[in-house]
Amino acid sequence: MATGALVLAAGIAALVAAAPAVQVPLVAAGGVLSFFGIVLFGPVLVPALVRVFGLPARRLFGATAGLAVANAVGNPRRIAATATALVIGIGLVSAFVVGAHSTKAGIERSVDAEIGVDWLVTGIGAPLPAAVVGELRARPELAVVHEQRSALWSDVEVRAAHPALVGRTLTGVLAGDPDRLGPGMALVGRELAEARGWTAGTAITVRDRPLRVAAVVTDDGPAFAGSPVPAGHVVQVVDADFTALFPDVRGVLAEIDPADGITPDRARAAIEAVVVRYPTVNLMDQGAYKKMLTGTVDMLLAIVTGLLGLAVVIALVGVANTLSLSVVERTRENAVLRAVGLTRGRMRAMLAVEAVLISLVGAVLGVGLGAAVSAAAMALLSRMSDGFSLVLPLGQLGLILGVAVVAALAASVLPARRALSRPVVEALGAQ
Repeated sequence: MATGALVLAAGIAALVAAAPAVQVPLVAAGGVLSFFGIVLFGPVLVPALVRVFGLPARRLFGATAGLAVANAVGNPRRIAATATALVIGIGLVSAFVVGAHSTKAGIERSVDAEIGVDWLVTGIGAPLPAAVVGELRARPELAVVHEQRSALWSDVEVRAAHPALVGRTLTGVLAGDPDRLGPGMALVGRELAEARGWTAGTAITVRDRPLRVAAVVTDDGPAFAGSPVPAGHVVQVVDADFTALFPDVRGVLAEIDPADGITPDRARAAIEAVVVRYPTVNLMDQGAYKKMLTGTVDMLLAIVTGLLGLAVVIALVGVANTLSLSVVERTRENAVLRAVGLTRGRMRAMLAVEAVLISLVGAVLGVGLGAAVSAAAMALLSRMSDGFSLVLPLGQLGLILGVAVVAALAASVLPARRALSRPVVEALGAQ
């Protein structure tokens, strides 16, 4: 048992240390060690939790619940094995539920922070055609049409920027004025400016094109995952300069804002008049864009939850088997209880409480383990990107516990029927 306690403590320590160390393997190791710690320490941990959860049950059901608790803890290894079978399925389901909701919230926060426009035009499986962007810019109903584009040059990432939108991603201005961004001007990331000795007003050259630094700023670093560019090595230029520098680079997203005095309906109609001629282009608002980005997460969560739900059902069959075995072993004991006045209803209630306590302990440990693993993963991701943070969907986690309780009640029906099927006199004579 001491070994189990040490393994469980090591798993918890690994999960806590994963974020400060920024080590993904520590999250996996912490989850595995924590589970094996629960398995090894289960014969001590599970009966203790059964007694704790049994306290309110005793207040509600009196002596009947007291008998259920005593029966449940009578064979610690058996109920520990039964409960830890639930920990596997419910732990994985909880980890995916918490991770999915946290990821969705991070995506939505990122969209809110980086997309400050009313409408978005996206390419469907391909970059935007150059013609569609040009036609949108020619519409008088639209004040801002900005195609998000980026390209690598040496150890620098060059981004297209729009003067009306650039301020949304800046977290600080170290020198100069970002409002001066225009043709022939550039915003430079702090780390790049420090490495090159640049400051506001410095003349620079990007791919043989002369530019001048309008401001030295801090932002979110590389625009896409896996970029070989060091964080902060970013140069932002207006769309016209970017097109001159990288004429063949196209983006997959264009941000659009209507002109002053134009209603949303008129702006949408103007955009639709253009994109209707391009079958590989889609128009959406911010809400639809968020749903598009998070739709994959929802689909994956539904599939995984369905598959892991089978594991939970199998584990609950184990609860029914455990109760059935206990009923067989306690045939004479149950007969004595019935002989001294325990009613058939109270016998069923005793077995139901026993099943619920075992299932609830396994479910609580599973939810705790899954939430802890997801919390460690989100804490690690928050060190790598400010957009991620832990979100606990208490409603869904509560639903998981509720399903476990209802399923335990169902699992107790057949064992209770077996316990009541034999006459009292016959059961008293059983060996």
